[in-house]
Amino acid sequence: MSAYKPTSWGRTRRPKDIKQQLPTTKQTATTVAATALSDLNADLNDATAGQNGYSTENQRFLHVLVKGGNSKSAAIYGYNYAFGEWAPLYLSLGNATMTAATVTTGGSGEVRMYIFDIAGVDRVAFVSSDAPGTIRAACSTF
Repeated sequence: MSAYKPTSWGRTRRPKDIKQQLPTTKQTATTVAATALSDLNADLNDATAGQNGYSTENQRFLHVLVKGGNSKSAAIYGYNYAFGEWAPLYLSLGNATMTAATVTTGGSGEVRMYIFDIAGVDRVAFVSSDAPGTIRAACSTF
C-alpha cells in the first residue's frame, strides 16, 4: 500500500508549484542504436543492438532526444506482438490525416526533444541510413 507523500509529483487535480529539488539519484540516459530497415528482425532474436528494437513495456509516450549533425534523421518503426512484424509508426494529425514519426536534428550542436503517443506499441526501433550522432529514448505512462 502506498503512503501519502505531499511532495510527490504524481497525478494531481490542481497545479503544483515549481521549485528546484535536487534528485537523490540521477537516472542514466539510455542511448539507442539506429539500424537499417532491412536489418530489423521480426523474430526478435538478433544479438546486434537496435535490430530487435526496444521494449516500450506498453507505456503511452515515447520521449526521444536527438543531437549531432545537420539535418540527420531517423524514422520510428513500431512492432506489435499481435502482428509479429515491423511497420513505420504514423501519428494522427486530426481530420483523418497522418504523418510518419521521424526525429531530425537541427543546426550544428542543436539538441531536440520529441514526444510521441505510442499507445499499444510493444517495441520501437529507429531506422536510418544517416542517423543523428546521438539518439536517446525513454517511455512514460503520463
